[in-house]
Amino acid sequence: QCVPYNCLSNPEVEVLGGERIETGYTPIDISLSLTQFLLSEFVPGAGFVLGLVDIIWGIFGPSQWDAFLVQIEQLINQRIEEFARNQAISRLEGLSNLYQIYAESFREWEADPTNPALREEMRIQFNDMNSALTTAIPLFAVQNYQVPLLSVYVQAANLHLSVLRDVSVFGQRWGFDAATINSRYNDLTRLIGNYTDYAVRWYNTGLERVWGPDSRDWVRYNQFRRELTLTVLDIVALFSNYDSRRYPIRTVSQLTREIYTNPVLENFDGSFRGMAQRIEQNIRQPHLMDILNSITIYTDVHRGFNYWSGHQITASPVGFSGPEFAFPLFGNAGNAAPPVLVSLTGLGIFRTLSSPLYRRIILGSGPNNQELFVLDGTEFSFASLTTNLPSTIYRQRGTVDSLDVIPPQDNSVPPRAGFSHRLSHVTMLSQAAGAVYTLRAPTFSWQHRSAEFNNIIPSSQITQIPLTKSTNLGSGTSVVKGPGFTGG
Repeated sequence: QCVPYNCLSNPEVEVLGGERIETGYTPIDISLSLTQFLLSEFVPGAGFVLGLVDIIWGIFGPSQWDAFLVQIEQLINQRIEEFARNQAISRLEGLSNLYQIYAESFREWEADPTNPALREEMRIQFNDMNSALTTAIPLFAVQNYQVPLLSVYVQAANLHLSVLRDVSVFGQRWGFDAATINSRYNDLTRLIGNYTDYAVRWYNTGLERVWGPDSRDWVRYNQFRRELTLTVLDIVALFSNYDSRRYPIRTVSQLTREIYTNPVLENFDGSFRGMAQRIEQNIRQPHLMDILNSITIYTDVHRGFNYWSGHQITASPVGFSGPEFAFPLFGNAGNAAPPVLVSLTGLGIFRTLSSPLYRRIILGSGPNNQELFVLDGTEFSFASLTTNLPSTIYRQRGTVDSLDVIPPQDNSVPPRAGFSHRLSHVTMLSQAAGAVYTLRAPTFSWQHRSAEFNNIIPSSQITQIPLTKSTNLGSGTSVVKGPGFTGG
């Protein structure tokens, strides 16, 4: 049952005939929709303004804003005290009401741009909106609550930058003088840096706060990293695009960073002490982007229980510009059953449905009891904009659904078309302790769908291609962990 303080960990999701039907929206759903919008519609004008209204600022009430606060409160186990909470929600409500008036005035002006009364109204509405945001945003940075308020801070910052871009682009047509426009543009470029630095600093503070030694701690650490990448860092990565003089035409960005679902195991979150560092080492290190081509899965058996014992991955460089290459074997190549080949088709794997297996095997008295933590089946579903593609099943379909933690970015179409991420890599958490336990846990890495397989630069737009999409590294260069706001 979903109780108020735990609803975000239990989204209302039904799986019917292989399709996922979303019956409620979480901060992650909303943030993915916003990121999709910012990636695809980053053009100044009424369409952009009204898009922000439709996605967030015209539909949110107190309960939706409260959900953003609850999401991080749960992750860091810190409750915002009532006064700060009510103040933040009231300010967000006020900004929402004001922005809807601004958006309607913008729509009317764009339909009749030479009308003196509408031009004056836009000057009034901009000044009101800018003043309200300048006053409100510091209230989302309240001492001791910077981390739990971070996602709403970023939403307000994004709104402020969009309004400042509006006046930089349209201010002259509204009747502002050049000095005022230049001053607001200077505000825009300064605040892009300030808002970005603030968000990254407090994201890292929160991430450090949730780290701990045990598997339970790592699960929370990884959830914080994954969810705040979606609700904070991905949005911040696009802030620089608001610089209207640097990016005067349509600008398209790509997010090449990866996020990770937990190792698929039962009884994993609290069962292994002192293991967090070992699990984190299982995460793939910073690397050039590659394209997952195939996964060959091997099966082993332990006292009658078959399980995923290891796998081999093949991949290609971006643009398929070089020969296919293979990664070293993950786990071990068991031979209890023929290997299963998962060959990628369509737009890649957008969903896994996994079946974890936990067994306590009684071998006798005393220390001979053994626990088995393994995966005995996964269904891989392939993305396509036009048709349902047959899935590939390793042994059996499970109920642990990757879409529950990395949902689609567009719920108006089937998940195979509206997906937000595709599978990019699989590692293996492998551990054994003699007659105590055996652990084999695939760990799935996911990449945002905006990271295209090819590097194509149309002449009609500015295309930002991350350096991690290079096909090779020059002498003396390496890929290192980014600052958090580059998207890759």
